Amino acid sequence: MEIIDKNFVDNLHLFVTKLNDASKEGALIVVEGKRDVESLRMLGLNGDIFQLCQGGSIIKLVHRASKFKKVVLLLDLDRKGRSLTKKSAEMLNKKQIPIDLFFRRELGSITLGRIRKIENLKKYGAYFDFEIKTH
Repeated sequence: MEIIDKNFVDNLHLFVTKLNDASKEGALIVVEGKRDVESLRMLGLNGDIFQLCQGGSIIKLVHRASKFKKVVLLLDLDRKGRSLTKKSAEMLNKKQIPIDLFFRRELGSITLGRIRKIENLKKYGAYFDFEIKTH
């Protein structure tokens, strides 16, 4: 059984709070698929999320992103995720749509690189109390 550090849970909670704040300020959150969405929702993310790999495409992303102030690219921290982040960022930059990579880097920092896939965050949902999940 994995021992979870309270500081880690606090940092993850702060991460989700900042992500919700960015969303409230007009950001579109981009992830790879539905399990990523489920994990983020379980941690309390309430904002608009675009699934790049399930029914979406970079072309659809660019079209949808034009309705938002910026795009938070929160794709997996593995090789595929890095590739998708690079391709998405290039297309969004061509259309002069602001992108935000802060959260991707922050997640790597918080998890010390142990979490490579966004969907794996769901296992920490049990450490968030119900009050946090409903905000």
